[in-house]
Amino acid sequence: MRISRFGIATIVMFLVGIVIFAQSLIQHEENKRTRDLRHKGNYLVSLMALHPMEDFNTGKRDFIVKTLAEYVTSEGLVYCIVHDQTGAPLLSLAHREVVDKIPPDVKQRSLYVNGLIHQTFKMTGTDNLINEFAKPIYQDGEKSGTVRMGFDLPPITIFSPARVKLMAMMAFFTFAMGVLVYYGVTLALRPLQEVNQNFRSIYLESTPASSIEVKNGGVAEIIRDLEQSVVKLRDKYQKIQTENIDLTTKCGIISFEKNNVFSILDSINYGIIVTDIQDNITHINSYMLNLLEKSRSDVVDHPLAEILGHDQITAFILQQEELKHSKSSSYIEATFPELASGEYFQVSLGYLTGKEEGVIGKVISFKNITSEKSSEKAKHEFITHITHELLTPLTTINSYNEMLMEDEIDNIEMQKEFYNTISDETRRLTRLVKNLLNISKIEMGSLTLKKGLVKTDWLCDDCITAVEGAAQKKNITIERNLPDHFPSLFGDKELLKVGIINILGNAVKYTPEKGQIKFTLNEQDDVVVFEVIDNGYGISKEDLAHIFDKFYRSTDPRVTEQTGSGLGLALTSEIIRLHGGEVEVSSKIDEGSHFVIRLPKEEYYLGKQ
Repeated sequence: MRISRFGIATIVMFLVGIVIFAQSLIQHEENKRTRDLRHKGNYLVSLMALHPMEDFNTGKRDFIVKTLAEYVTSEGLVYCIVHDQTGAPLLSLAHREVVDKIPPDVKQRSLYVNGLIHQTFKMTGTDNLINEFAKPIYQDGEKSGTVRMGFDLPPITIFSPARVKLMAMMAFFTFAMGVLVYYGVTLALRPLQEVNQNFRSIYLESTPASSIEVKNGGVAEIIRDLEQSVVKLRDKYQKIQTENIDLTTKCGIISFEKNNVFSILDSINYGIIVTDIQDNITHINSYMLNLLEKSRSDVVDHPLAEILGHDQITAFILQQEELKHSKSSSYIEATFPELASGEYFQVSLGYLTGKEEGVIGKVISFKNITSEKSSEKAKHEFITHITHELLTPLTTINSYNEMLMEDEIDNIEMQKEFYNTISDETRRLTRLVKNLLNISKIEMGSLTLKKGLVKTDWLCDDCITAVEGAAQKKNITIERNLPDHFPSLFGDKELLKVGIINILGNAVKYTPEKGQIKFTLNEQDDVVVFEVIDNGYGISKEDLAHIFDKFYRSTDPRVTEQTGSGLGLALTSEIIRLHGGEVEVSSKIDEGSHFVIRLPKEEYYLGKQ
């Protein structure tokens, strides 16, 4: 009974194996035929779509029909329909009943698609599965028609001669292998059976003790070997388990450190993009995401060139690939006009390397250097302005001096005029150098204020006296509105004089002849207020935002014709700021300007500040 059951089980398993194997073959054949059909359909419909619409109306039509007719019989082509632009059939190679069984929605999708399309459907009223391929015909860049081709996937027969032969071979080898395995196992188990039978016979027949010891030794040896194998397997399992715990711990540490690295990269104030060796992005920090206005999921695992969309940076990276071992510069300056208008970035490229793999990735950094570029531009403009301002008076002094030294000027009055010009230019040059030194000291924080009690009545007299001569030459009236009781200030009198005289001097310089200037001093709460009001040329809105910038001068011709360095108001603003005050200005073109200086009033006691 045992042998009979084993045989039945073997036969059942053998039959089940044959069925499963047959199904696998059928499935493999179906998949292969489906792939071949798709490849053939895509190729044929694309080939048909290459013909212009005129070919289907001329003599080539017969050649096309004849070629397709061969595919109807040999390649499983069920129908081929060519539609014109309106959807009407221009060429139809199919039975009328076949066309009527095609679902309307299949036809509509094929006619309105703009590219190659593949649809699978069952014909109406049948179980026939049809694969339709359709592609539009283009002429001169416009759609002029559509080609539709339907193919029937030939049925697969289970018991084809080749498949029956293959299954028979597999059955033979399977049966032969089963027999060999069966007898092999039987032979392998025979020693154990013999040991077991001998042991039992010795135990039952009460053989001599010496013989029992020999037989027990053989069994003990087998059991001992088996026990040693089990112990070794257990030890190996425990070792693997311990190694697995260690590996899990290391993975946790690596994951923690990886997150820390990503957090550090996100906190850096410049962009970082990490790619693999194929230039696919593996990590990007928060700064760069904000710059590109994208989310991390939209960027990671995408090509770098696609995400950046910056031809200059892409070309730079490709160039660095070619010059990887050269000592050329590994950074460029780039801009992102649409994302960060007016900002400049220094783009650097570095490589990630492994211990054995070599280069495993790239690191592209984007550092915002807008402030550095602005500083560089300001430095260049400063040098340009100061060079011009220094050369102009020096050139005049040198020219007039050479003419006087060579006795080219005989007229005494003209000589006096030359000497006066040299003196004026020297004073102008001196003022320029002093202003530059003061501004430099203020910016470096090394200017020391020599504070003391400042009587505002004396301060006002000194400032007005300094510009009265120039005002009288232009018949400009300076109106004083001074209080009966003058407040006192605690500050650097000489620097305050420089600041106020700069504003008064500009008022005289940019006010036409017979103009008027008002100089006012008053006290408001704990603030001393100086006001200078003129009816001169005025300042435009565009210039108002820059009048306190170093070397800035208006482009108004009435301003440019006057000599000036553009440092006066910049120095005044810094002086007033150092005294804890502020300067305000309002102006209108051709109506004049109104400057207001506010300085905090401080109590002054002898010996104390």
